[in-house]
Amino acid sequence: MIGNKAVIYATILLLSTVCESSRILLAPLDIGFNSRVMNMFKLGKILVEANHEVTIVYSNQMEKDDLYKSATHNNELFNFIYYEMPASDESTQNQEFLEGMMVTPPSAVIRNMSPMLVAHIRCVCNDKTMWEQIDKMDFDLLIGDEGSFMSRIIGGQFNIPTITYINWGPVSHEFEVIPPFNLAFVPTFFEPYADTMTFMERVYNVMEYFNQKSVMSNMYSAMIEVCREFGFNDNACNNIRDLHKNTALVFINRNDAIHYPQPFMPHVVSIDGFNFGEPKPLDNYYTEMLEKAGEHGFILVSFGSMFRKLWPKLSKIFAEAFAGMPQTVIWSYEGPTPEGLGNNTIVNKWIPQQDLMNHPSIKLFVTHCGSSSTFQAVNYALPTVGIPFFWDQPYYCQKLAQRVKSGQTVELKGITSEKLQQAMKEVIKDKTYKENAQIAAGNLQSHPVDPKVKVVYWVEYVLRQKGVNNLRSIAANELNFFQYFLLDIVALGVVLIFMTGLFGVCVTKKVFSTLYKSGKNKVE
Repeated sequence: MIGNKAVIYATILLLSTVCESSRILLAPLDIGFNSRVMNMFKLGKILVEANHEVTIVYSNQMEKDDLYKSATHNNELFNFIYYEMPASDESTQNQEFLEGMMVTPPSAVIRNMSPMLVAHIRCVCNDKTMWEQIDKMDFDLLIGDEGSFMSRIIGGQFNIPTITYINWGPVSHEFEVIPPFNLAFVPTFFEPYADTMTFMERVYNVMEYFNQKSVMSNMYSAMIEVCREFGFNDNACNNIRDLHKNTALVFINRNDAIHYPQPFMPHVVSIDGFNFGEPKPLDNYYTEMLEKAGEHGFILVSFGSMFRKLWPKLSKIFAEAFAGMPQTVIWSYEGPTPEGLGNNTIVNKWIPQQDLMNHPSIKLFVTHCGSSSTFQAVNYALPTVGIPFFWDQPYYCQKLAQRVKSGQTVELKGITSEKLQQAMKEVIKDKTYKENAQIAAGNLQSHPVDPKVKVVYWVEYVLRQKGVNNLRSIAANELNFFQYFLLDIVALGVVLIFMTGLFGVCVTKKVFSTLYKSGKNKVE
């Protein structure tokens, strides 16, 4: 099977070399360096290997990020365009702000982040050098992260065919981007529900839908105002709100092993697995460490790039829970040394996460349930304990615990060392979690077509067509809310039923009135 995929991939790449090399611009969501940005790098690498010229646009702060410096990436393959951004305040970025975001509905998170995102657009619009460079390059295609509102302005300003990339799966804060969207069984953006929702969950689902629509509309209006203030054309500014009407394709990371069934239009294409790389052998430092772990094995702990620093109270809870485990614990963390840290716990700022996941001695993965970490956990058949902080994390913790059934979720609200330790011990002891993880891994890896091949095929399809309109429903984009949910038809039905009932009542009254008068006349 692997050999067949390799042959197919090589064939596609060979055919690609025959095609004219195209200039492709990638626009990641670059608020800090993280797995999401790394995935865009991996996407670019696939396209470079297919004989295309790839340029990446991001802020001048990206390469100053400590994680960027520590990570392995292929930046020598790409051209880069930078725009000026002020440095972030590292003393607070992982403390007050993120702590305030925890256990918060997605609509409230978006509302709180809106001023920052609008300010980001202002910085981008103000950088004339960046816009001049993009104009000179004359790009054939733009691949923009859905959360990169800058990419929407670029696509509209220069009329570049666009592919939208959604890293976090089949969900969007702009519901029209992934149609059709049925509130009856599709949870709104990052709501941690199954497709079989209770009545109250559906009530909340509808309420959160309207909350998010309102928040996004207000944020779009503010961004459009900034865009027009800097003199960009109407196509560029309106594209901030109307991306769903103009994007040629939507790339998503989705797999049946993780996500619930959901209908999609033909222009929505899953490329899950494109970012999986081959794990490398561990260096001597980790090899010796895991040999000392013995039969107990080790627990891998990672809360992603955003929560590498934690407030003292929470880091102490985690440290004490890990200290009570018989396994060696490898924790990706860069804050001050947590109080209560055990001798069995190794803390490192950067760890070879994927290589450690592939090691046979791993017993458990403690994760925040970010989208990339979730896919990796399933790919390597790892039992998990999920601790969601905010955003997409409750959504994916629900998938691991309820859909995949490969672990448990421990909520931050009311968390204690005892609760966390109990969950870890239960998941390690109960082999059902590992068995379910292995089943899901088999399903995840059963791709009929290599994801890298799929990426190249669809990108070159859009390049040949110079944009794709035949896959996108124009009619669906023009329907208003009442038409989309058939409320106008329901209203017509209600009126017809009411009129029929009224007519029936009138006829009945007339009949009874006639009979009454007839009977009265006979008596007289």
